[in-house]
Amino acid sequence: MTSQRPAFGKKTSAPMGRGAARPAAQSSLSPEAQAFLQHERQSGDRPSYEFASKPAAEAVGAGKPVWGRRIVARLVDEFLIWGIVYFVFHDDISRNIGMLLEGAPGSAEEDMASVALFGYALMWAFFECVYNIAMEASRYQATLGKMLVGAVVTDRNGEKPGLGSVIMRNTLGRFLANLVPFYAGYMMGLFNKDRRCLHDMVSSTMVRKRMPAGVSVGYGEVFA
Repeated sequence: MTSQRPAFGKKTSAPMGRGAARPAAQSSLSPEAQAFLQHERQSGDRPSYEFASKPAAEAVGAGKPVWGRRIVARLVDEFLIWGIVYFVFHDDISRNIGMLLEGAPGSAEEDMASVALFGYALMWAFFECVYNIAMEASRYQATLGKMLVGAVVTDRNGEKPGLGSVIMRNTLGRFLANLVPFYAGYMMGLFNKDRRCLHDMVSSTMVRKRMPAGVSVGYGEVFA
């Protein structure tokens, strides 16, 4: 009985062509992966992007904490809101300013002018509060002033702050910061490492340098 000698150098299994079945291990792949592999076999060496998932919308990038540029942004925003209020009510505002300057001290005209101007100050504060909340809670995470100087509002980890934090920052936080004499509530940001002012601490927010979309510096790297 003659034994059949193996032929070295020759494949004993059936050749695996382009359309041949792959090993059973492929069955463990997901349907999407199997479809991708099948498409690649049929298309040869041509690159295929049909099965690539679309990237999600990129968030605003945030860099290191800033202080100086946020002061500039604050001035820009305040002049902007004051400018809008004055543009709409300039006749009445100018008249009351004239009465305040020219009226006799303690006169009824001076008192009326003071009350009227105080009302416009409250109107300005309300509009600025709404403006700050709307802009900082938006996808831009910044007012027009902050966008101008390249700054963005984030949470402690550099992510987009929640609406509650933004509201707290621009209501109670601002109120407490304005109560501290000599602007110390704002100046304290100059002397701490994360550049947080009093209203930032109340709301657990930060102001950072704006980075290109998708580029963000981690919390550990910022304070390394």
